[in-house]
Amino acid sequence: MLLAIDIENRNTDFGVFDKDKLKASFSLSSIKDRSASELSLIIKYLLLDEGIKLSDISDIIISSVVPELDKTYMDIAYKISKKKPYYVSAGLKTGINIKYDNPKDVGSDRIIRAVGSKNRSDKNIIIVQASTITTIDYINNKKEFLGGAIMPGIDLFQEALVRESAKLPQVEIVKVEKILGKSTTKAMQNGIYYSYKKSVEAIIEEIIGQNKLDKENTDIVLSGEYADYLDFKDYKIKSIANLGLLGLKDIYELNTK
Repeated sequence: MLLAIDIENRNTDFGVFDKDKLKASFSLSSIKDRSASELSLIIKYLLLDEGIKLSDISDIIISSVVPELDKTYMDIAYKISKKKPYYVSAGLKTGINIKYDNPKDVGSDRIIRAVGSKNRSDKNIIIVQASTITTIDYINNKKEFLGGAIMPGIDLFQEALVRESAKLPQVEIVKVEKILGKSTTKAMQNGIYYSYKKSVEAIIEEIIGQNKLDKENTDIVLSGEYADYLDFKDYKIKSIANLGLLGLKDIYELNTK
């Protein structure tokens, strides 16, 4: 079986694939002060809960945007599989053409989602990864990654509002319909929600307009923990669960043919 590990700023996602089937998935916080031994033990027991033993894992592939955790997870991977893991970097084939000023600047998190999306659609794609760091990327129907935008996630909108005010309370992030709030709490919730949603929507519209895209031939792919807060009536929405893990599996298969 293949263990895919997607290390992001706040969370690390794990997925175990038996050929094309995702047998198990779980997440851990991307805490930097855990030892490889501690994490190995946690992973072991989480996998056992799913009926998977460490000895069932034959290969491991890793994507990371947290350099401080790279060595820890490389050590874990070697301990589990007894061999060097695949690591998403410039030397690994991805199947997409990165049209960036410096392709090495593109985070591996964005690459794996681009790969996962393009292998599941033959249209132009705009990928919205609705996480703490929200990315909005455009990949055309020729499998060319043409760039994107990076912005704060909805939780950072919330945190900034509370942090910069002496009196505003901490509020829950909720999906709302009406823009006008009739209490301080509701006004904050409405402002947080609409600020995030409309920012994402405006960037999508700019990508479509500036690249002269046909909306009928463009899929909007939503992924990430805050994807449920986004809906766009004028676009074709495609929600893909575990998008990063699927992209890692695709890259592994491309490099082991």
